[in-house]
Amino acid sequence: MIIHISPTVNELPMGSLPNIATKIALALVILVAALVVSFVLVLGYFSLTAPETSQAVYDYDLELSTTGPLENATLLIPLPSYYNATTGENTTVVNLSRTSFENFDTEKISVEIEEVNGVPMLNISADRITPLYTNRIEPIPIMPGENESDLPQPTHIYADHYSEETPVPVEMELHMLDTAVDHEIDTRTPLGHEPLFMPYQITENFSRAEGGMDDDYYLSEGSSGCFVEVPFILTYEADDENVLSISTEFQGTNQWWVLGWQSNSYWQRIRHEFQGACNGTYPVRGVLITGEGVY
Repeated sequence: MIIHISPTVNELPMGSLPNIATKIALALVILVAALVVSFVLVLGYFSLTAPETSQAVYDYDLELSTTGPLENATLLIPLPSYYNATTGENTTVVNLSRTSFENFDTEKISVEIEEVNGVPMLNISADRITPLYTNRIEPIPIMPGENESDLPQPTHIYADHYSEETPVPVEMELHMLDTAVDHEIDTRTPLGHEPLFMPYQITENFSRAEGGMDDDYYLSEGSSGCFVEVPFILTYEADDENVLSISTEFQGTNQWWVLGWQSNSYWQRIRHEFQGACNGTYPVRGVLITGEGVY
């Protein structure tokens, strides 16, 4: 019987070890090259994807409600505006032709943009602005096996005054979304560069390590910006107990797609409650938050 014994490493031919080392080195070179090519392709994809999907957006909202009727009313409300160096004038980005209205009786209430001391303001005026109330809708629980479409639909009841049947005030709303902004928005330093509610006066700068409430405004953890005062010019007759609530907000956002939507933004919010009749200029405290999101 003949027994074949495989040679050990020490018994391999002298040229075998260099050949194995060469093959291993070649494999490592190929692997590194593949990784480099993949990395370059991924970077190239991201560099193409981000600009192709990038979009700058302005978002404007106004909400107002009154507990009772306002007689002979003229409400001049600040608008997001900027100084246009080309025309030498202050210009608002709000375009009423692209603005949606909800719960506004536009046949009786006039809504237009008016220039006041060189600053665009929203003029809401009417002989009478009547409040709107509705009933409270209670949620209907869905039991196992029930189809939501088979449940009774809630019935809304509306009235022009408060009652036990209609205790919930309904807000009048304006909304405009402008997706055709032609530049990257300066969300870190919008003061002097981007639209803001005008005319404004900075009363306090802040940078919060911790979040929390500051009067009527919630500041998230790590937020930075400033508090401002902006004038509202209001004229109307109302009962002493009447409350007119006005809330307006503007936001500028850059957004793009890289393995999901990414964005950064700045936003400004102003809200206040005016009690009784008004006839004059009322400075209102607002907040401006800058540099939120991904950079």
